[in-house]
Amino acid sequence: MGDRVLGPYRQGQEVELPLWIATHFVQMGYAKFREEDQLTYFQVRRLIKELKALEAKDRAKGRDLDKALSLSRDIVNIRIKKIASLSASGEQPTELTSNLTAEELALYQSIRSSIDAWKRDILGREAS
Repeated sequence: MGDRVLGPYRQGQEVELPLWIATHFVQMGYAKFREEDQLTYFQVRRLIKELKALEAKDRAKGRDLDKALSLSRDIVNIRIKKIASLSASGEQPTELTSNLTAEELALYQSIRSSIDAWKRDILGREAS
C-alpha cells in the first residue's frame, strides 16, 4: 500500500467485509481472499462468472471456462448422488448432515421430504 492508509487495518490482518467491498480491494491490489481448504458453491459461482467475463474479452480464456464448468458439473453431480442416497436412507444421520453446506442441507431436506411423502402415498402410515 505504500504511504496509503486503508482504514484501521494492518498489513496481513484478516477482516470480514461485505463481498462487494472485498472484491473491490482485491481488484485494486490492496487485499486478497483467504485461501480455504474447500471451495464453496458461492466461490464456484464467482469463479465461473469471472471466467465468463474474461472469455468475453479474450476468447482464449474459453478453454479455462469450459474446464471449470466441466469440473464443477462433475463435483455437483457426485454431491447430488451422495445427498440423494443419504436422503433415501431413512435415518437421521446428524453426524453426516452436519458436514453439509447450507445449499446441500436444503437439497437434502427437500429430497427427504419428497421421499417421505412418496412413501406415505404408497405405504400409508407405515412408511417409516
